[in-house]
Amino acid sequence: MKKWLNGMGTRFSGLGNTLLNQAEQILSGSGEPPAEPMLRLETGMHMALIRRMAVDRAGRYLVTASEDKTARIWDLTDGHLLNTLRPPIGPNTQEGKWYATAISPDGATVAVGGSMGNSWNGQNGVYLFDRASGTLHHRLGNLPNVVYHLVWSPDGRHLAVALGGRKGVRIFRTGDWQEVMADRNYDGGCYWADFDPQGRLVTSCEDGHIRLYHPASTQPMAQVKATGDHEPFGVAFSPDGRCIAVGFDDAPVVHLLDGTDLHLLYAPAPTGMDNGSLSNVAWSPDGHWLYAGGRYQHQGRHALRRWADGGRGRFQDFPLSPSVITDLHPLADGRLLFGAEDPHWGGMDEEGNRIFQQTRAMADFRAVGEHFCLSQDGGQVVFGLEQGGTALVRFSLAEGRLEPAPTADSSLKPPITVANGLMITDWRETAAPHLNGRPLSMDPYDYAHCLASAPDNKSFLLGTDGSLRRFNRLGRRSWRVEVPGAVWGVNISGDGRLAVAALGDGTIRWYRMANGRAVLALFPHRDGQRWIVWTHSGYYQASPGGEALLGWHQNQGKAQAGIFHPVSQLRESYCRPDVVVRLLETMDEQEAVRLANAERTRGLR
Repeated sequence: MKKWLNGMGTRFSGLGNTLLNQAEQILSGSGEPPAEPMLRLETGMHMALIRRMAVDRAGRYLVTASEDKTARIWDLTDGHLLNTLRPPIGPNTQEGKWYATAISPDGATVAVGGSMGNSWNGQNGVYLFDRASGTLHHRLGNLPNVVYHLVWSPDGRHLAVALGGRKGVRIFRTGDWQEVMADRNYDGGCYWADFDPQGRLVTSCEDGHIRLYHPASTQPMAQVKATGDHEPFGVAFSPDGRCIAVGFDDAPVVHLLDGTDLHLLYAPAPTGMDNGSLSNVAWSPDGHWLYAGGRYQHQGRHALRRWADGGRGRFQDFPLSPSVITDLHPLADGRLLFGAEDPHWGGMDEEGNRIFQQTRAMADFRAVGEHFCLSQDGGQVVFGLEQGGTALVRFSLAEGRLEPAPTADSSLKPPITVANGLMITDWRETAAPHLNGRPLSMDPYDYAHCLASAPDNKSFLLGTDGSLRRFNRLGRRSWRVEVPGAVWGVNISGDGRLAVAALGDGTIRWYRMANGRAVLALFPHRDGQRWIVWTHSGYYQASPGGEALLGWHQNQGKAQAGIFHPVSQLRESYCRPDVVVRLLETMDEQEAVRLANAERTRGLR
């Protein structure tokens, strides 16, 4: 969790904004988000991990908040998507990542919060949407740090906001959105908050403390340091308010605390748990079942543990997800909803049967490794649609085709990971890679995942959580580019002109090897049929149905929701396969456009 708080997870960036535009926004001090449209992927499902979820009192609607800069509203009768909420975003990777959401008990209003960065003086805030129409009707602005958690009081009269950066917790009155409580005396980020039926509030903090507040107080009525020096994360009142469940981010442990003074009542035995953590906790509405999940794995999947008798009875494990469980929401009818990083959310009934789910539409490039192969000119690429380089496909830019990969093709080369004179070590899933025994320059909390050496052995590429880096043979960094997702695979074309990366946002991206400038991006749908490839300015080529996967997000100011325009609305101007195909040859978009236009002109003569 501390790695996430400092590194902020996967990265997304808007392709339609230049550094000059960003600088102008900063200098102008306008306090408004950029008006220039930004290219965004859209698949009908989240494109980055689901950080938080929320459900209304009647269990009709689910809201999911994601680091892909959207929140989504789902119908809980069958799990289908009702609406996508698009708060204002910025071109910086952090501006508009949503870490928190809450829905009013009556289901009328949805709150989202997260990180706004600062390129447009975008103070952190909470955005309040009408659930039915998707209209943004209010903004709680000027919050001093990112928003980690949001929770509505059961009576709907208050909204609690948990903040990062030692900024504590705030409570706002929903009638007029005035701040009625603030405790700034925190020595770390406030991870989680929960109300009980009487309006008391409990919070967890990075400083290891659990704090309990009376409805009218600004100072804790009780405060304790977590037992065992563990890092508390999720907190949840029992339905009657007598007990507080605490989940921990660093161990498969759950503690039950007294709801009046926070003394330890009980800790369910972690029988059979020898891995992961139980960071998220929840109670069934009748208080009989206690649920916990997180990084704990059972039978090869991240699992939910459920105890009977409020944590004192028998337990059951339910393997749910291939990725970390990030949130839990039991419903009155016995169903339980869960969210996961994959991105993935779903539900199960009281017997553990799956009832519906929504899974990622993007490829999973984790551990693609040697299966990430390139042609000599970089125009053909082989990759797996599933983790570990399975479900191999080949994309050919010249042919405009995505198809199952050939069983053997010697012209498609894997990355070079062992090169003459370059002893690169500790580059697999570590924060401390070395060249010839000397550490390479890395950002704090950044992990390396993949390596590719240039054919001439004079330089190499390192892919990390948030960037793609080129180093020379002496270990000096030549360039670093921020990328919209962890770099799971990297390769260099045989002619040495192109660096190609497989990223955590499900895209394959081409960069100039000389300076790291972006050239092209490809999004292959997980179905292996639909795809779209596009340039920095938005010229694209797509398969049938593929152009529905990309569009332009346009902000309407900081007080209104953004508008999404599918690229199909601009098909006549931007559907230019002739430009896209020429780009790897010219390495310059303007020159590719000039050549394509000249060819069109000759064809009309």
